[in-house]
Amino acid sequence: MPSVAFEPQVVPDPPVWPQSVVTVVGNPRPGSRTAAAAASVAELLASELGTPYRIDELVDLVTFAPAIFEREAVERAALESAIDLVTSASVLVLATPVYKGSYTGLLKSFLDVLPPQALAGAVVVPVTVSAAPSHKLLADQHLRPVLAELGASVPVPGVILEERDLEDLQVVLSTWIRTNAAIIQATTLALQPVAEPTPDR
Repeated sequence: MPSVAFEPQVVPDPPVWPQSVVTVVGNPRPGSRTAAAAASVAELLASELGTPYRIDELVDLVTFAPAIFEREAVERAALESAIDLVTSASVLVLATPVYKGSYTGLLKSFLDVLPPQALAGAVVVPVTVSAAPSHKLLADQHLRPVLAELGASVPVPGVILEERDLEDLQVVLSTWIRTNAAIIQATTLALQPVAEPTPDR
């Protein structure tokens, strides 16, 4: 019986862990405690995942708010750069204070300018800061439907902070990081596109 020759196939490389964790801050006040908390979450998460943390990948929306609300040409380049950074992110930390029982209008307006399915393939970690315990879950609850509409995956509970938590933030975040970092990494790897194997000719 003649032997059958099988062509060996080239197996694609395994998915590569993302090179950074992108952060977006929706507080309308510059230099806010929300921004500081978001940066801490991103830095600790990046460290736990073994990937670099870069401060230049923190997008503070207040720095180019006129371009978001009024499409001013002067700051249009900053807005477009932020959109490019966010839509290419594998892991996105999205932070907002709780404002009138929800997330801020600044953050909503930025999410509104993103193209359809802009966050498809991204893992998003919501971070909210509230003044009152009774309001602490509201922004996270309101954000999740919008993130789903944009195609994002939100596989873990958000980082839900009260203002008093900011006084000892590292302790508060350490438990959250230990509990959720592995899930974030696994989800991110699962969402990465895998190239089809090609025959070795």
